[in-house]
Amino acid sequence: MPKFSYEKPVPFVCVNCHQKTIGIRDINGLTKVKCPHCGTVTISRVMSRRHVSLDVYAPEGQTIMQ
Repeated sequence: MPKFSYEKPVPFVCVNCHQKTIGIRDINGLTKVKCPHCGTVTISRVMSRRHVSLDVYAPEGQTIMQ
């Protein structure tokens, strides 16, 4: 069952290089964003109204800067 009735642009800040970008959240609450600066892929899932799961994947051959 869809969590939202329409797709929506959402602002993102890359957790690797801190560059601002925009992602599109689909009707199921899933947002996939690839940073144009460093290539890090961020996947965000809306689990409930107070819980958002965030997965970060570093580009191949690199590690995420802490």
